[in-house]
Amino acid sequence: MDWIMRLNNIVGFETGCTIMKIKMGNADIECAWSYNQIRIANASHIEVTAAIFRHILNLFKFSGKIQLELCLDPRGVNNFPVLDGVTATALRGGPIDTSTVETFCSKYPTQKSAALLSKLSAELSPYSPILILEDVYFCDTEGQSSKILENFTGRILMIDDAQLPETSIIQFIRNWMTGSSHQNLEVLRIVFNLRCFINPGIVHEEFKNEAEVRDPSKRVMHYEFNTHIIGRYRPYMFDCYDFLDIERHSDGRTASFLVMEYKFYFCVWKND
Repeated sequence: MDWIMRLNNIVGFETGCTIMKIKMGNADIECAWSYNQIRIANASHIEVTAAIFRHILNLFKFSGKIQLELCLDPRGVNNFPVLDGVTATALRGGPIDTSTVETFCSKYPTQKSAALLSKLSAELSPYSPILILEDVYFCDTEGQSSKILENFTGRILMIDDAQLPETSIIQFIRNWMTGSSHQNLEVLRIVFNLRCFINPGIVHEEFKNEAEVRDPSKRVMHYEFNTHIIGRYRPYMFDCYDFLDIERHSDGRTASFLVMEYKFYFCVWKND
């Protein structure tokens, strides 16, 4: 990713600094330079960040896809302006309150992906706008992995440090097979919390008469994909030699899944 502008930890400047006064749009900014960091005296970091953001974009006439990474302050999210062109966001600084996440996501209804890089706090609504994005990453769902998996309607879902019982995995697979949900899903990548390993035998027993081991003599064994998620925009590949194949009843489409004590992977094949 090419950075047009990166602002890290904008803070107030110390007494004695050489102060410059800059006008950007509607914002009057008092600032001082320190190495590669802009130190500002304005009370609102949000106002300054937005003003600089818009100024840089206008200066370079940039109109491509924009990725926005923020350390989100719950006290300022309602005042955070909408910045045109943002298609991917990454939110850190936490724990992150779910109402803050939902308020922020509602400001960017056209974004394609989001990464939550801090622990979730409070309960996420099953109708949360983050669950309808194409690609989403959660670093710590704080016990809400089952709800997120159940209600996610997008393309790629990644969860680290998850707590997910075998029953939720079984229900997810069953719903996909019957076509009752997850029809847009292409990839699921879940890594479990070290204290919450599961028993894969329970899942295997449930589908012993419906799932079959993927046959390398008949089928492609490597599933490749990429994401729009900030920090995870790189090629991924599942080695499917230990995966099991299932079929969706409505259209005969094939998916493969791997369940181990510490992870659950699921992928849908476009052409097999």
